[in-house]
Amino acid sequence: MPMMMEDYDDLFSDPLPLPPPPLALGLQERLDGLRCVGYCRKIAWSKMGCIAYISANGKELHLATLQHHKKNGIWDLHLHPDPVLAEQLSRIFKGRELANLSWNPSGLELVVTDIYGRLAICTILIAMNRLMVSKVWINDPDNHTNALVGSFWLNVKKVVPLYRSAARQDGQWNYTVTQQEMKGPYNPWAIKAPLSALIVVSRGGSVRLVYQGQDNQWQDVRHEIDDLSTSNDLLTHAALCPDRGDSLLLAVHTAGKQLRLYRATIDWQQSTGKDQIASGPKISFQHLETIDDCCPMLDYTTQNQETYSLPSSEAQLSHLELLPQAADPRSKESASPTILTTFSYLPSQYSVNGVREQPYTILSRWVMRNVESTLHTAFGSLTSKKSNSPVRLKESAALVRLQDVRVEHVAIDLQQIYLSTTIAVAYSDGSIDFRDRFTMQNMATDEELDKVTSLIQVGFGFQAADPCLHVALSPNTCVKAFFGLEHEPKMGNIQSLNRDIDIQDSIFTEKATAAFVLHNAMAGFNNNNNDDLLLTMQDYMAHLPNDESLAQRNKMEQDFLRDLYRTLSVNLDQSTDPQSDKLLRYPMLQRCLSLQSALGNRSDEEPRSVVSKVAWVMMNLRMIALTFAFAFAKSGNAPEGSSELSKPGMHKYLQQIMQAMIGLARWSMTLTDYIVDQLFELNRCIEPDQGFDMNAIRERIRTTRSPALLLLLTSTARTFLRYNCRGLRGLSTLSSTHLDQQHPHSHPSALLPPSHALSEIFTSAHLPPRALESLFLETDSMVKHAYAAAQPTISEQRQQALEREMLVSGEIPEVLRGVVERVLGKDGLLERMREREGVSEGELFFQGFEELGLEEDRRTREWWARRTVDEVRKIVLRERPMDGGEMGPGDGKATLRLRTCSRCGVVMEDLLPVRGASGWMMNLQRTCFCGGFWMV
Repeated sequence: MPMMMEDYDDLFSDPLPLPPPPLALGLQERLDGLRCVGYCRKIAWSKMGCIAYISANGKELHLATLQHHKKNGIWDLHLHPDPVLAEQLSRIFKGRELANLSWNPSGLELVVTDIYGRLAICTILIAMNRLMVSKVWINDPDNHTNALVGSFWLNVKKVVPLYRSAARQDGQWNYTVTQQEMKGPYNPWAIKAPLSALIVVSRGGSVRLVYQGQDNQWQDVRHEIDDLSTSNDLLTHAALCPDRGDSLLLAVHTAGKQLRLYRATIDWQQSTGKDQIASGPKISFQHLETIDDCCPMLDYTTQNQETYSLPSSEAQLSHLELLPQAADPRSKESASPTILTTFSYLPSQYSVNGVREQPYTILSRWVMRNVESTLHTAFGSLTSKKSNSPVRLKESAALVRLQDVRVEHVAIDLQQIYLSTTIAVAYSDGSIDFRDRFTMQNMATDEELDKVTSLIQVGFGFQAADPCLHVALSPNTCVKAFFGLEHEPKMGNIQSLNRDIDIQDSIFTEKATAAFVLHNAMAGFNNNNNDDLLLTMQDYMAHLPNDESLAQRNKMEQDFLRDLYRTLSVNLDQSTDPQSDKLLRYPMLQRCLSLQSALGNRSDEEPRSVVSKVAWVMMNLRMIALTFAFAFAKSGNAPEGSSELSKPGMHKYLQQIMQAMIGLARWSMTLTDYIVDQLFELNRCIEPDQGFDMNAIRERIRTTRSPALLLLLTSTARTFLRYNCRGLRGLSTLSSTHLDQQHPHSHPSALLPPSHALSEIFTSAHLPPRALESLFLETDSMVKHAYAAAQPTISEQRQQALEREMLVSGEIPEVLRGVVERVLGKDGLLERMREREGVSEGELFFQGFEELGLEEDRRTREWWARRTVDEVRKIVLRERPMDGGEMGPGDGKATLRLRTCSRCGVVMEDLLPVRGASGWMMNLQRTCFCGGFWMV
């Protein structure tokens, strides 16, 4: 028996180590391409949200966007094949293979290059998946020395906020923000117009400056860095970054493994007279430093702070980045410009001595220091005035080597984020590291309870998933788009790495909420598309525990919106001093309302929250108010003066204006009828014998999710309603009074149809615009008096907080109890209006409000299922017959082209740009009224 036990010991001994996971297919070819010419990014994500990628055959450009499916609430990558663009680029590049993609800082222009350094600049037109080729440079011969090894878009001169952290104090998160100016050089003609400039570096050492001049036309100049003497001088990688004095730093790596650093200065050659180019810009180069043997150190520091040694010849350079000067949050000093490289090693697929080697990547850094040189004191005796003090020379730049960092993965991409304070390193196994630029250590989760710096610090990250060869991060680094050999993009979003534990912790949820506010505030002030943030937040809330999901989700949503409105300085208190013009033009209000609407309306399968409905109506009111303002501005205020009507073509133009306003006027009047109807519904809930019961009103709003009373009481929404009533009054005058009186016989056939349609809308409404405006003005006066009577108990700051709370939670504050009673109670404002205007409650009750989309009943669902509605112009484009037949195109059109919002899913007709009223209306709606971007 003992002998048998000894025989079985081998079966239960320590197992052999598991073999490493298989490497991504095509990884060796990908690394070979990175080592030969580092400029080969096949997928790029614009800050506007458009994803551009190169097809599998390497010769076509394809586009994709994030899209939210309203039916089930799922986000995915929507691929947009564009055969017209693909054929156009194929003709431009003569079928050559495409090499690299790069978006400009605004995210509207894309430069596409082929393997021989030819350029094509494409510009987004209205829709994210519609690009136009605006300029090409295709005259260079098929020479590999013309291949590009690096590029850099010049910054736009502006000051951007940097939200560094959030600290909790007295139960409230306070968000720290600093201002940072984007460094030059800048395109000097971009002061008044958004003009771009790009620098590209070729393998042969040629630097080309591509820029838009004062006439908005693309031009270019070319200069050489150094003369090529041998093949070892050919460049493999290049990187640029802005430096002091509006100069650029240029780092290049040669085939002979030299690392060279230059300072580039651009002389734009502007004349002081007419501000015109004299002879074109000139670029001069100053050599700063050379490192002859650019390779990893013999000793590496691993993530566990262990020392490791390998021959330096195994790993080869695959990436080169130049990090500009940046402020270190841990000190008052700024970090100097730094060269960052990656050296990747991919072992053979065959094992050595029974053990298969692990692939790895080494991160190497050189920081630029200014060195002051002096001459020996003996040189002072050579002059007539002898001196014993050393002679000081001009400062020179030197590269100081920092400790290398070794990672047990193969890096396939580097990206600078958060104004170059963080480096995102993507690996072939699908994982992504976020590293501190100053220490190059992985940004790990900390357990500090009262301070938040990012989602990464809270505990979010990208987990290793499908192997990939190419990857791009979204504008706010919350989603990645990647693909392998199949060149079919996939997506993955950042998630809580300890989801099963952290997501049930209320403290973790509070920290995550603060991090989402930080990222959204940064995205707002930098004009970044924030669909990736919305996707990540909805995904997090969808995985909350089932027993607490609704309450915890509502709390997280309200905390997020409350802090976001406060952080972005959105003034929601318009009760004392309403400023409609500022509200209309402040883009942060639209961003906040869009998020509020989306968070409360995840899918058609879930009921929409009342605060989401309020936000949705406010965004529509804002869009209509802007349209009214532009309409009357473009018409030269024609309703008030006959001199404008006598101008040639003014009658036709006014006809176009009225035609464009028909749908908006109908929708606005239907909305006000709906508000009055819902107020009567609340009035009927009041029992005359029991007196006014505010709790019953609150409960009724909570169960029916009716936004009517909140739209009346919230000062921001009430300001929009008043502004729109003013526009409706102007349209009513334009259609029924002014034109008929001034020109009763001129162009009757042209003026009658739109004016008649508008007059019918106003005459069939239950309340005229004048009475509606009176309702909102009287309510406004009552709210003002209520707040004034509560002083000094309710300060101005507290009043703003109450308005914000009412908007984000849907709860009516106690200070407005008297206002609600004077509106809905006996002999209140509603009853007086009914008697004065002769409003019929019965007619309102049976009126259909389906087109507003604010109810979840069967009639509303069927109404929208049978129709395609242009929700910008508020008109029905096509309608399916009641018998269930096919939905045909409207207005007799053979085809109907639509634009779809990638966020909220609304559609509008894809009209071609034209002159006239409809033309400027289409230009006004380059984005959806929710702030989302169009797709066609």
